[in-house]
Amino acid sequence: MRYLMRASVVVCVLGFGVACGDADAGSGTLRVSVSGEAAALTGYPVGSGDDEIAFADGWRLQFKQVVVSFADFELRTSDGDDAGLDAGPVVADLHLGQPELWKFRDLPAQRWDRVAYRYQPPTAKARKANEVDPDTIERMTSEGYSLYIAATAEKSGTAIDLAYGFKFEVAQTRCVNGMDETDGIVVSEGAINEAQITVHLDHLFFDSFATDGAMLRFDPMAAVAPASGPLTLADLAKQTNLSDLKDAAGKSLSLTYDPGSELKPTPENLEDYVVAAAATTGHWNGEGHCNYARK
Repeated sequence: MRYLMRASVVVCVLGFGVACGDADAGSGTLRVSVSGEAAALTGYPVGSGDDEIAFADGWRLQFKQVVVSFADFELRTSDGDDAGLDAGPVVADLHLGQPELWKFRDLPAQRWDRVAYRYQPPTAKARKANEVDPDTIERMTSEGYSLYIAATAEKSGTAIDLAYGFKFEVAQTRCVNGMDETDGIVVSEGAINEAQITVHLDHLFFDSFATDGAMLRFDPMAAVAPASGPLTLADLAKQTNLSDLKDAAGKSLSLTYDPGSELKPTPENLEDYVVAAAATTGHWNGEGHCNYARK
């Protein structure tokens, strides 16, 4: 079971911490925040007991930055309605918290069954949702990163810094609500409705996307870490065979990474695998999956 910091999609009920708006009849407000779950704040392991998420090979990892850049956000219906949202580009560091990305007032109160958003490198028009390091935004803009991860992994007295910059755009469309497994979201009348883009960072370390029994691993990444400077995605390409990953001495780790059918195009090495995995990190209200299209 995953350890989640879930958002709720709610109606206006006094006594439950839900703000009651003065929206016109037949309309409501939608607040969209973003979360990297507890892991973005505290790293791995996270949770306890059956809810603990930890590396199977004993590593501990603490994030320093989890910066994601969004191009836009859309609400539509399968019948052709379009909310026509004014959702400009925004950048957030999930290690710093769970900031609001957009707030939309006076939305028609109905089900919007086509929720979509995009990872895209920041532009000069992008605003900051929280105190994102401006140098990081500048680097993401110049390098074409839409997702940037900085962290330190530790095990048995060994510490490895990593800096992964993902050069892609990803369209997340037809998102399913992770709270009730329905399509999109319902905007309730006269309420401030809360919703969340949830970024699943554990995908970056899964050894399989073919089964529900995936484990988090760092040994294959640690094996190709440089002597100086942070571990990068380019270093991961040195693990050339996903069916026979090696340790630092070139000996087999007896591990096979299985991309299943979800990771596309089919990864040829560990860098390809992690990039493809990163393209699946964006979810909707916790566990809700979207259709993912990377370019």
